[in-house]
Amino acid sequence: MELQEIYKQKLLDSIPVVKGMDVEIDNISPNSLTVGAPLNANINYEGTAFGGSLNTVCILSCYLLVHHLLNTHEVEFESLVIQNSKVDYLRPVDKDFFAISYVADKERERFFKMLKARGVGRINVSSSIRTSGREENHVEFKARFVAKL
Repeated sequence: MELQEIYKQKLLDSIPVVKGMDVEIDNISPNSLTVGAPLNANINYEGTAFGGSLNTVCILSCYLLVHHLLNTHEVEFESLVIQNSKVDYLRPVDKDFFAISYVADKERERFFKMLKARGVGRINVSSSIRTSGREENHVEFKARFVAKL
């Protein structure tokens, strides 16, 4: 089973709302992760993507990226939670969409140093929502996650 499918199954097993959103994990790299979702499963009465779905896909992409970082560094952790977040809805989403999360190298290094020294680490992660064929962001999202060993 590919890593994308393993992560998707973990989401489906642990977060009930994900089942109805029909998300797919499209890409995983050392500093980035992409989660896609179809408009028809996340639509509002205006015919655009529901803001709660957009926010949730951003959270999922960031959460999975931090989870992936911990796994690839073979760090066993007790918990990983979101501490705070900020979302800016810049323009309506009227197509299938995807959230691209990313973390800066310095942020990642600081996170692992803090984890090693204190057993608790905080990491700032960003995500943006785009649609296929469009370069501009529809949504910009920033969050801080806390991992505890």
